[in-house]
Amino acid sequence: MTASASPFVSVVITARHDNYGGDFRERIATPLLFNYERLSEQGVPYELILVEWDPIPGRPLLCEMLAKERPDVTERILRPIVVAPQYQLAMTQNPRVPYLEYVAKNVGIRRAAAPCVLVTNADILLGREPVTVIAERRLEPGTVYRAPRCDIKLGIDQVGLSWSALEDRANQVRQPDLKPPLFSSAAGDFLLSDRDTFHRLRGFNEVYRAARAGIDTNFMVKVHGAGIPIVEIGGSVYHVDHVGSLRVSKALHRDNRSDSPWGDLDWHSEHVTYNNSDGWGLGLAPSRQRPDGIEFLDFDWKAVPPLVELRRIVLPARVADRATV
Repeated sequence: MTASASPFVSVVITARHDNYGGDFRERIATPLLFNYERLSEQGVPYELILVEWDPIPGRPLLCEMLAKERPDVTERILRPIVVAPQYQLAMTQNPRVPYLEYVAKNVGIRRAAAPCVLVTNADILLGREPVTVIAERRLEPGTVYRAPRCDIKLGIDQVGLSWSALEDRANQVRQPDLKPPLFSSAAGDFLLSDRDTFHRLRGFNEVYRAARAGIDTNFMVKVHGAGIPIVEIGGSVYHVDHVGSLRVSKALHRDNRSDSPWGDLDWHSEHVTYNNSDGWGLGLAPSRQRPDGIEFLDFDWKAVPPLVELRRIVLPARVADRATV
């Protein structure tokens, strides 16, 4: 597996072969091909960083499965990073949250090779306008670009999906608007900026590790508090609904919102900020690479950020707005 030479964009996603929300292999394979075709049609050189977090013993790695199914695509773009399962156990602050998604994304952001980084999800299909803006390189440094996520109805035929089908309102169940100043709705599905800006911010919150929900919103609080412009890119990205998604399943936790698989759905993500350690994104994790190109991050306690560090106390957002990043 070898990524494209001199990529313009590093696309960062994270996944695990646990069939979350159904057959996850199928849900990742369709967007993989769709996005590859759309970006390739417009001549965008890119690498796809797939961070496999907490792999399940006895199951094949997703990157291995995808390489067998679509070698024509994966050999050109895929850059897999597999994180030792001990990091999940060592870092989580909530045993009900089985997947530290945004720490995994930080792993990919930190190691991105391209000058621009797009953080998204494995089951997101890129829309027409975002691809065009990237292809034409109409991106200002020091700016974070957002795209709203449009949800596509359950059961749509995903064979031969096209932009026309995704843009058809008859196939859509949700068309959200992004509202200033944070533009935070479903931010984890599309965050695009230059690599230096992501490094300046030190990625997503690794101080609060008791939830998955709201970590993307909290990142937008960090961006806004740092005075970094947030710009809507001009079009949508698309997500095919599936059983088990937060949007579909949130109602199941209506009476106990603090006890969900995504953590406390009401934690104060819009009112606090954070300052990750210098080793954010498992920067101190030992790395080794197999001959097939899969990079493994082995476990080492020195790579685990501390639960409490007095120099990095979480600040109220109104104070943090006046602080440096």
